[in-house]
Amino acid sequence: MYSKYGIVFSFLLFIFFSCSQKEQFPAKFAEKVAVDNVVLNHSFLSEDKVTFNDSVQKMDYGKELDELLLQRKYYNEQNATFNLADLENLWSNLKIQRSNFNVESLTQWIEITGFLLELTGNGIYASELEETVYQSSATFTETEFREIEKHVIPWIFTKNVDHIHVNLFVNSTIKYEHTLKGAVEITQECNYPGSGKIQLKFKMQNKRYIEVFIHIPEWAEGATVIEKGVKYVAQPGSYSQVVRKWSDGDFIEINLPIEQMPKR
Repeated sequence: MYSKYGIVFSFLLFIFFSCSQKEQFPAKFAEKVAVDNVVLNHSFLSEDKVTFNDSVQKMDYGKELDELLLQRKYYNEQNATFNLADLENLWSNLKIQRSNFNVESLTQWIEITGFLLELTGNGIYASELEETVYQSSATFTETEFREIEKHVIPWIFTKNVDHIHVNLFVNSTIKYEHTLKGAVEITQECNYPGSGKIQLKFKMQNKRYIEVFIHIPEWAEGATVIEKGVKYVAQPGSYSQVVRKWSDGDFIEINLPIEQMPKR
């Protein structure tokens, strides 16, 4: 029979290992949205921005990317080999080669970048997804670009219960069932990057509580997020949080200083 000290020691040991596992395998900040629940209402590229090139010979970085994808597999399996810091370092080291990726490598890159966005909620991964899709139009054919664009769609929005993260600005709609029942649709209307004016419009049958997080790009100093005359914090490189019960027809206005956007 355990002494009371043995019971206390066992309990403390359990707490220690539980905390260690949570640190090693952090819960996802938010998760990608199933393709069936996201509608891309218009391509990422405006018609006047299309600059597709002939196919260019690119390199296959499959072996390097396999190591990143293996870390994702370890996370999913709760394998003790998983190490988030190592994964992020590997990602950073390979990022400088992204412009040399062929289509297959680039779609894998999108997958691992999206996974890191889900896991950390860090805006640098949203920015990388944006850069990847827009820069691809200048180095791939239209067919290749459409394949790349398709892989980015699940991370336009990410979701954690009724917390909706807007990571990429493009005419699109997320549709989902609220936890208190009832269909919810949130639609982006914009001409980004031609214009920095964006609206998020809400459509629902019943008033529902939703927390909305809007990615503010690193370059967007002076960006504004306004809802019913209330101005919310819009810190570059972070997410602006708008929390309330929403009704059908409500909307958020976002203004980004597009003239400050770095040249692509």
